[in-house]
Amino acid sequence: MSDANDTNTDIDQQDIARPNLDAIMHVPLEVSVELGRVEMPLHAVARLNRGTVVDLKKDADAEVEILANGQVFARGEVVSADGKLGVRIVDIVPSGERIRSLS
Repeated sequence: MSDANDTNTDIDQQDIARPNLDAIMHVPLEVSVELGRVEMPLHAVARLNRGTVVDLKKDADAEVEILANGQVFARGEVVSADGKLGVRIVDIVPSGERIRSLS
């Protein structure tokens, strides 16, 4: 009979140790996609006009970074569907790498 109680205690401890992710699943996150970055001197930025093309120094078919609250969590490729842009996820950053990036 003590074996049954030990089993119930183990299950209870597992339930307590398991994080309750349901509590945070509705927390809003800002998700953004970074096509590229470029550093420009102020005088070049001041001369930007409508129609100016800013060279991001990145190939058109290169992967883009997908960020949640400013932290990269995936990489993807830009796609077009029904005249709208989207991103197809091709790689998820491993959780260990995401945790290290926070420090």
